[in-house]
Amino acid sequence: MGIPLPYDTSQTEKIEPTALLEALLFLSGDPMPVSAVCAHTGWTKAEAEETADRLAHLLSDQRRGLTLIRVAGGFQLVTRPDLHDVVQWVRTGTAELTSMALEVLAIVAFKQPITRAEIEKLRGVSSERVLNSLVQQGLIVELGRRDSPGRPILYGTSAYFLECIGMDSLADLAGAMPAEITEDADDGRTVTESDE
Repeated sequence: MGIPLPYDTSQTEKIEPTALLEALLFLSGDPMPVSAVCAHTGWTKAEAEETADRLAHLLSDQRRGLTLIRVAGGFQLVTRPDLHDVVQWVRTGTAELTSMALEVLAIVAFKQPITRAEIEKLRGVSSERVLNSLVQQGLIVELGRRDSPGRPILYGTSAYFLECIGMDSLADLAGAMPAEITEDADDGRTVTESDE
């Protein structure tokens, strides 16, 4: 059946691509994967990427209130960071994560895919309730099962997690950490290196 297009496809030559992308992202409100942009517009991935780059430059050059960011493998329109304090927007209905939840989320982010038993071994305490809470909030997802006795569930971070931290990929997360934090005290490896 396909995704319904938000405009008449016969008029694509008359519509400025950056205006169309801006409208799509504004209507979405959430990050829009490149595949969804292509499905809505009929563009190739390269055309979507090029249009996103042009829109980002256009918004920056015109000093508009919004900026385009790459997040969670897609694009999103957000308020310019320098306007944050001026706007003084108060978001309601959000709650901060507990220190336990942040600890589990950090372990999953840097060690994924990881099982509950491995998380509990690192933390030294039961993590079932915290892990279930993070799954319910959409920050962590089940990635499958480990091929070992008991076939434990493997956990990893979600695209929503990347959206929340404002990063496009997990590689960006490791790259944003200061060097003194990324060093592992036990064996000298960094968080970007594999455990295997």
